[in-house]
Amino acid sequence: MSTKQCPQCGSDLKKCLIQQNYSLVMCPQTDCSYPFNDSEVTENIVYTEDKEILKAAKSRLKEGKENR
Repeated sequence: MSTKQCPQCGSDLKKCLIQQNYSLVMCPQTDCSYPFNDSEVTENIVYTEDKEILKAAKSRLKEGKENR
């Protein structure tokens, strides 16, 4: 996946972990359906390094503790 912005609405794309070490690159905007309205959705599945997964998990845990 070479683009970092949604080709439909221009928002920053996000990775959503769908399986160990594999993420679906998608638009986080609820009113945008990218990539689900794209004919080649599988092109948006990318390998995700363990360190990137751990970094995101630590960030979410920290946010959860701060919101208590």
